[in-house]
Amino acid sequence: MQDTDPTQATVEAYDVPLDRMFTYRLARLHALLNAQAIRILKERAGISLAEWRVLAALATRGEVPAAEIIRLTDVDKSQLSRNIKKMVERGLITSHLDASNQRTLAKTDRGRALFQELSPLMRQRQDYLMNCLTDAEQDALFEAFDRLEDRARRLEEQI
Repeated sequence: MQDTDPTQATVEAYDVPLDRMFTYRLARLHALLNAQAIRILKERAGISLAEWRVLAALATRGEVPAAEIIRLTDVDKSQLSRNIKKMVERGLITSHLDASNQRTLAKTDRGRALFQELSPLMRQRQDYLMNCLTDAEQDALFEAFDRLEDRARRLEEQI
């Protein structure tokens, strides 16, 4: 397949069927999986998907700068700020300014317990989804994601 400059518009018609458009299919799958996760987390623990992602990002760390959570989770900064406030109020995390005046987050015992309660269910869901692929297909999928993310970042620099 020829590599063309995506920033150069052409007049030719776009005749790819919707179900063969990568970005459409990815968005559709993303919406389906997010809706499932939102429903599970709301029903089981009354937390949002963004709150779950904060807890998951803190799972293997002690204290983490909020900026690092934004980078790890891709949660919007203002949305993260609202979620941090709610999570602090519910006693799931602590938030304080460190010596360099950077907002730092950590799970509380309550947040750790909630993560440990939900983690097996969320892991089982991940395993169920991925088990329809062989190990080689899973490796290829994640390699493809890495290449597509790199390509999308390069495109972002061009537009």
